[in-house]
Amino acid sequence: MIKLGLMFSGQGSQYTGMGKSLADKSAVARRIFAEAGDLLGYDLAAILGSSDTEHLAQTEYAQPAIYTYSYAWYEMLTQEYGINPAYGAGHSLGEYTALTCAGAMTFAEGLHLVRERGKYMQQATGNGFGRMAAIQGLHPSVIQEVCARMSDEEHLVQISNYNTADQIVISGESERIDLAGDLLSRLGGTVYPIHVSAPFHTPYMNQANAGFGAALRSAIFNETRWPVISNVDAEPYRSPAHIRAGLDNHMLMPVRWLDTLERMIREGVNVLIEVGPRSSLRNMARKAYPHLRVLSCEDDGEEVSKLLKQYTHRERISVLTACSSIVLLVPNRNGDNSQYVDEVIQPHQRMIKLQSLIQQEGRDETRSEQVEAIHLLQRILQRKGTSSDEAYGYYSRISEQTGLSLVEILEMTSNEKVESNGLI
Repeated sequence: MIKLGLMFSGQGSQYTGMGKSLADKSAVARRIFAEAGDLLGYDLAAILGSSDTEHLAQTEYAQPAIYTYSYAWYEMLTQEYGINPAYGAGHSLGEYTALTCAGAMTFAEGLHLVRERGKYMQQATGNGFGRMAAIQGLHPSVIQEVCARMSDEEHLVQISNYNTADQIVISGESERIDLAGDLLSRLGGTVYPIHVSAPFHTPYMNQANAGFGAALRSAIFNETRWPVISNVDAEPYRSPAHIRAGLDNHMLMPVRWLDTLERMIREGVNVLIEVGPRSSLRNMARKAYPHLRVLSCEDDGEEVSKLLKQYTHRERISVLTACSSIVLLVPNRNGDNSQYVDEVIQPHQRMIKLQSLIQQEGRDETRSEQVEAIHLLQRILQRKGTSSDEAYGYYSRISEQTGLSLVEILEMTSNEKVESNGLI
């Protein structure tokens, strides 16, 4: 049985022209790129499709670009396959995408936060005093000891990313990074410079984090539809307050990516898909967990398609059948029975008659009949005194049983009018 985990790409995965092929083949992507451009006040689609490196090299443009591009991929996969992952996580910036896709915030809210985050982080790169470097071939404790030896009260070098057991990233003042790199090389490690001009995920980002705090304090967060693992503590976010607290420390604290993946695997995840540009997270996960099936939506498109068809292929039932069966499960908490016939029995009879008509005509239910079924169920839930949280659970069950996305079902509850064919 497949238990799916999604990984959302972080900064550094971007490349010139990355949005062109996606926009060419997907109306969903074009719509999302256009919406992002309207919200940002500049033509993001042009940046995503351009071969010019200028904008994507700047953090304040790169972060909204990666966030939007990754979200477009998720929406495409969801619309085509109706995926409902067991867990998700994002690497640094990618955590914002994971939280958005899990419903913790709207796309617009997430884009606003990412834009502000990128702006303040870009300002932190202005003096060019800090850098980052990746280290391979040494135990984290050795790297930690070298960082401590190269640091004092005024000059800091520290681990900023625990990517895999064999890849650790250090951040700090440029001169100290060079000194640490020389010593780590002599100890047998391999040192790769990372082409950023600031020591991300260290206390050097305090000023940027303080500027970003205003946007974070005004943000609106919701419960997630599926668990998202935090980079900061490698635990699933438990509540909107936990999300806010996690993001408040996010750019200061090390990215515990290895712990994040291990948490998903302990929870039973056996397939990982990277959602976003290129395949750096896929490559790291394959190296760390060679027994797992790990794919990239961008570079393993055919295999991802095959797998998701398998993942989502199960016996589907109609929306009418799902709604009718749920009516029988809903307890009645409304003591006033004066309108029970009009508000519960008759709507349920309407569902049954519609099902009978569809069977007699040997056809699938229409969109308007699906909408009517949802509205009839909504009416029954209201009459029976069902709480909003319980109703959300019932709509989630309908999503699982029918293959429609939860967002689509929730849109039916409020945004579409019902056309009756006069059976009742």
